[in-house]
Amino acid sequence: MFMWTSRRSGRVSCSLVLGVALAGVSHAHAAVDDGMRRASVAETNDIKARAASVFKDRDDVPEEPIASLKPEKTLYWSAPQGGHLLALVTVRFKGVSNAYCRLVTVENEQAAPVLIDLPMDVNADTCRGFRDVRYLDINGDGKLDIAASMSVRSNSFDGYVDQPVVYLSRADKQGGYCYSAAASRNLSPAVMGTTEKVRQALDRERKRLGVAQFDCATNGAQ
Repeated sequence: MFMWTSRRSGRVSCSLVLGVALAGVSHAHAAVDDGMRRASVAETNDIKARAASVFKDRDDVPEEPIASLKPEKTLYWSAPQGGHLLALVTVRFKGVSNAYCRLVTVENEQAAPVLIDLPMDVNADTCRGFRDVRYLDINGDGKLDIAASMSVRSNSFDGYVDQPVVYLSRADKQGGYCYSAAASRNLSPAVMGTTEKVRQALDRERKRLGVAQFDCATNGAQ
C-alpha cells in the first residue's frame, strides 16, 4: 500500500456554498505530495460549471434551485494518469437554511459529473463544510481515497461536531467511488490532523476486523 501526502498551510473558509470549508469552520488541509495530480484551472472551472446538474431531480436534496456552488480551492485527480477528478462540495439551495456536503467526481470533460451517494444517517444534510481533508490510498488499488471531517449539526446539543467521512475508489461503482460506513465509523476527529494518523487508524481497524480492505457497505458491515 502506498500513500500520497501534502500539506496546505492556508485554511480555507467557505460561506454556505459548495466548498472545502466555510466561515466558522476550521482550516481545511489537503494531504498530497509531488506524485499527486492537481487539477488545472480549466478543469476546476469545468466541474464548477457542470456540478449543479448532478443535484437535479433527486429525492435526497431539495427541489429548490441552487443558490451557490463552489468546489474546493484546489482539486485533485485520483491517479497520476486517468482516474477521476475529485470535488468535495458544500452546496446551498435557495430558501433552505442548511447546507449539503457531498463528493462529486468526473472522468473527463466529455463525461457527466456523478454525485456519490450517502446514506441519510450520515447527517451530511446539516453540514457547514469540510476540514482536515486527507488523500491517501486506503484500499491499495493505486488510486486516492478521501478521508475528511464534516462539520455537522449535533444531535445532542445546540452546535456542530466534526464527523469523519471516508470515500473509497471502486471501479465497479458509478462515479468510481463509494462511501464506506465501516471506515468512516472507525475514524475519530482526533486522528484527522495528519494523513499518517488516518492511515494508521484505518490499518489498525482493518486488521481488527480481519479484512483485506474496507467495503462500501453503508451500514458498517463488511
